[in-house]
Amino acid sequence: METDKKDSGDGSVPREEMVEVFSTYNPGDIAFVKSLLDGEGIHYYFQGENTAMLVAAGAYARLLVRADQADRIRDILREAGLL
Repeated sequence: METDKKDSGDGSVPREEMVEVFSTYNPGDIAFVKSLLDGEGIHYYFQGENTAMLVAAGAYARLLVRADQADRIRDILREAGLL
C-alpha cells in the first residue's frame, strides 16, 4: 500500500484516507501551519510545497490530512485566522 509520511517523519497514513483542507502559495503560511499541526501531533502532508515551484508557477501547496481529523484541523486553522 502506498503511503504519505508526515513531514516531520514519524508515521504514515494511507493516501486514500487523505483529504485537502487548505491550500496556499505563501511559504510563510506553510511554515506556520506545519508548526501548528506538529504542536498538535497531527499527521499531514503538504503536496507541492517546493518554494521555487510556488513562486515561479504560481502554484498552490495543498495541505492533505486524514479524513477523520479534517474537521478538527479546519477548526485549528480557523482559530489561527487562516480559514
